[in-house]
Amino acid sequence: MKRKHIKPLLAASLFSLAPMATIAAVTPDLAAQAAAEYRTMARYPEWSQPVSGALADPLLAGREATVQTQAGPAGAGPALSVWASDIRYSTGDTAYFYASLAERTANSVNLLAPAPRSAAGPWAVTGELVDNNGQQLAMLSYRDDGKDGDQQAGDGVYTASYVLPATHQPDIGSAKNIAIKVTAVNADQDQRVALGGFLYSQPGAQLTGEYRDRLSEGSLVVAAKVDVAVAGRYHLAGVLASALGESLSLSQNAVHLEPGSHWVDLSFYGLILREAGVSGPYTLSSVTLTTAGAMPNALGPVVTTAHVTKPYLNVQFTDKPFARADLLDAATRLEGLVKR
Repeated sequence: MKRKHIKPLLAASLFSLAPMATIAAVTPDLAAQAAAEYRTMARYPEWSQPVSGALADPLLAGREATVQTQAGPAGAGPALSVWASDIRYSTGDTAYFYASLAERTANSVNLLAPAPRSAAGPWAVTGELVDNNGQQLAMLSYRDDGKDGDQQAGDGVYTASYVLPATHQPDIGSAKNIAIKVTAVNADQDQRVALGGFLYSQPGAQLTGEYRDRLSEGSLVVAAKVDVAVAGRYHLAGVLASALGESLSLSQNAVHLEPGSHWVDLSFYGLILREAGVSGPYTLSSVTLTTAGAMPNALGPVVTTAHVTKPYLNVQFTDKPFARADLLDAATRLEGLVKR
């Protein structure tokens, strides 16, 4: 069973960019730091990593929409910012798109020059949806009147909505990128243009909402039931949290599934829960299933507060490090180079 790679820590990752001997000779302190980080990482398997409770849920953080901002000619204000309510939608979903115009305090082209003349509103804001073949899907009108999804009239945030139609949907098990070109025009015909986008996703499998948990070889396993429409490679990821909502561990599992119903395991390595010093019940605070057979991947929705486990005691979990051989070997080689 193949598991998805998890990004290494910063200092350790630097050593993938150059030969170990070269970097160790030039920066022995950094080499020693990387070796120590490799040893820390080796305590846990690649498919289950600890998550700091002080950090945001990594699955939810990865789904936050990016704000794209574009100023006028020569950096003139106001700048147009655009974003969406999500990074992915499926057929029948209502997508919400937002836009705002804000003054700039500096010239984005020449920081030493004063900002160019700022254009004045009111603004008429429109959006053009275009698929990755250049086909226009729709023209949208944005509004700031507190209606049809706009949260507050006159707050400067313009809103448009669009129901994803079946006529333009990608094949099941696939996805395609959709761009939205947003244009704001005032009475003087000043224009601001910015580009946003999202993923139109038709996953080949769905989470059913059924989960079960068990203790297995000193680790906590949460299994999710999935209904598969098309055979392919699927990637399940989930975050386990304490009863107080603090994120504890991220687990991932990549499997090939045939059509039908299947149970897919997420194994949260026991040492992580033991070291956290927190007993259950635990919450599967977020979980998502991705169809990963082609690019772009067909993302599924992130389900929150999906499952609450039995009240396991943290002492029931293993206290043994996983001892990843590849990382321990890399650490040993780095330490040997530093000593030369």
